[in-house]
Amino acid sequence: MAKSRTLNEIRQSKEYQQAKGHASVALQELKGENFYRNPFSHADVDKTVKVIVENLKNEMYDIIFQAVCDEMNQHYVFDSTEYLTEAGLELFEDEWFEFYHTHHGDIINQVIKGITN
Repeated sequence: MAKSRTLNEIRQSKEYQQAKGHASVALQELKGENFYRNPFSHADVDKTVKVIVENLKNEMYDIIFQAVCDEMNQHYVFDSTEYLTEAGLELFEDEWFEFYHTHHGDIINQVIKGITN
């Protein structure tokens, strides 16, 4: 039975390198014939990129929002059952809401900053 190779091992193999070389030569030949031409203007592409970004921006925020909630739920410091106040349940709920959501917002901001930097 032949040993299964990892993707990295396959990429480093002689056969892969030869096939890659042949593909590069064929691609250069096609480029020489001007085989591929982008039929769209830069303005069309830029406009489409902006549309995609706008469509995904809110979706990505929702994904990050939920991921932060899920992660916070795994840490006891954000478990409401760990906290009691002398003021009673009504005040506790208001204070807890403010505490939780303040930190939730801080975490989201830091995650987004980390992604964009």
